[in-house]
Amino acid sequence: MQRRIILATGAASLAALLPSVSRAQGAAGGHGHAHSGQEQKIGPYEVELTVRGAEATLTILDDKEQPVDATGIGATAVVLARGNERRTVEFRHAGANRLGAKVDFPFEGKFRATVALRGPSGSLGSARYSVDPVR
Repeated sequence: MQRRIILATGAASLAALLPSVSRAQGAAGGHGHAHSGQEQKIGPYEVELTVRGAEATLTILDDKEQPVDATGIGATAVVLARGNERRTVEFRHAGANRLGAKVDFPFEGKFRATVALRGPSGSLGSARYSVDPVR
C-alpha cells in the first residue's frame, strides 16, 4: 500500500514538472513557434529561422514577442551544405518583420546555419540554428 502511494506521488510530481521543462527549453532558445522554425536570441531580438523548399526566412520579434520592422536589418548565414561544404547566404528585407534568402544548394537532413544579424549601426550578434526544413 505504501509503495503505491509513493509511486502515485512520484508520477504526480513528474506530471507537474513536465510543463516547466518544456518552458525552460523554450527560454534557452530553439523552441518551436507558430512558423515551426527555431527561435534564438540575437542582440535585443528573438529571431526565428524557418526553411521551406528553397526559401529561408528570418522572422524578427522584440522581447515582448511583437514584430520588429526589418527595413534596416540584414543578415548573413554560413550554412552547412551537402558534403560538409560551407555556403554563405545573404538575407534581405522580405516585408514587415521578415528577412528572406534563397537556398539554391542541396543540404542533408537539418538546415544548420550560423546567422549574423546586423542593423544600421553594425553587428547585432549571431546565433546557431539547426532547423528541420519543410520540403
